[in-house]
Amino acid sequence: MNTAVAGGLLTASNPIIPEWFEVIWGSIAFFLLLIVMWKLAIPPIRRAMEARTERIQGDLDAAATAKTEAEELRATYDARLAEANAEAARIIEEARAQAEEVRQERLAAIEPEIAERRAQAEADIVAARERAMAEVRADITSIAVGAAEQVVMASIDEAAHAQLIEDYIERVGN
Repeated sequence: MNTAVAGGLLTASNPIIPEWFEVIWGSIAFFLLLIVMWKLAIPPIRRAMEARTERIQGDLDAAATAKTEAEELRATYDARLAEANAEAARIIEEARAQAEEVRQERLAAIEPEIAERRAQAEADIVAARERAMAEVRADITSIAVGAAEQVVMASIDEAAHAQLIEDYIERVGN
């Protein structure tokens, strides 16, 4: 801080307004520094900015190319996936058709055996019914002969009894 003595009084210099020689030397230093910066510092900074801009633009172009390639690969993948799904559906449908064909063939092959077994079962039923009827007739005959002997208390020959009972069974059976 500069102080000036005027008339015995001490006066301080103004802190807001600098002195003229400081303004002149400060302006000269500023302009010299500006010229040095303009010549030495600005060109490398400008080149670095341009290089950075070019690198960023190159990265953006590469990203756009990669995106396009990825979209193409995605489309190819989707197409192959659709083909694979269609092929799988076709194979499944063929397998179903073959299974139905095999089922029909097996049914056709086993149908005669089923018919034969059904006919045999019906024949067995008819034979069993006839055997049962014959056994029932024989039992009824012997019971009737015994009952007739008891009622008549006389002995009629066996053939006449059998004929009488047979006629009775025929009448009752119909």
